[in-house]
Amino acid sequence: PRLKIGQKYCGKKSCQQSRKNSWERAQLRKDPFYHQRRYEQKSRWRKNRPAHQYQRSYRENHADYVKVNQEKQYLRNKNIQKQHSGDCFPNIVKTDALISEKLVRCGLYEILPYKMSPGKKIVKTDALIVELLAHRGFQKVLVSDSG
Repeated sequence: PRLKIGQKYCGKKSCQQSRKNSWERAQLRKDPFYHQRRYEQKSRWRKNRPAHQYQRSYRENHADYVKVNQEKQYLRNKNIQKQHSGDCFPNIVKTDALISEKLVRCGLYEILPYKMSPGKKIVKTDALIVELLAHRGFQKVLVSDSG
């Protein structure tokens, strides 16, 4: 569609949505009261519509989606089992988890806080840094006591 003088967006639905999104982003940046109101509205909306209920109802109403997703998950699980046959890796939901046979072998370990040298800083403040020490002597005791 042809734009009139001074008009920045055409009348197509996608262009109008782009205009609305742009306006809202600008409002959120410049108007703290608008920002607070939108934050509270979105919080109320999320509270009234828990995600697990949405997901459940979506799956109930979209059986074809569920079937395709189950097939894909079956193939993913099969591939993981092929890659890690004989290892003690469980099925992992988090896809970006670090997995390698060479990192840590199955066994008993003692987890201790890692002692930082003076002057060293940790950028990620919520990181848990530990030192793993292998204990070979405990395994025989625990295995024989398991009955």
